[in-house]
Amino acid sequence: MRQPVALRSYRIYLRDGSEAIALSHDIEAGSDEEVRQLAALMLDEQTVHPCAEVWDRARLVCTLRKNGNEPA
Repeated sequence: MRQPVALRSYRIYLRDGSEAIALSHDIEAGSDEEVRQLAALMLDEQTVHPCAEVWDRARLVCTLRKNGNEPA
């Protein structure tokens, strides 16, 4: 029998062109990679916000940009 995956609470911020937070979404996901993929999809499906950040409480998981670059 497969063990259930523990979900973690994340927050995805969509930032505007001046890097200000425009929108935030609270998400539960099973892994950093899962929520990173969701943030990338959210970023791709809209045209207004050029940047998304994924946070796990006080830990920055990743930053994604519309041009495909993901800063370290």
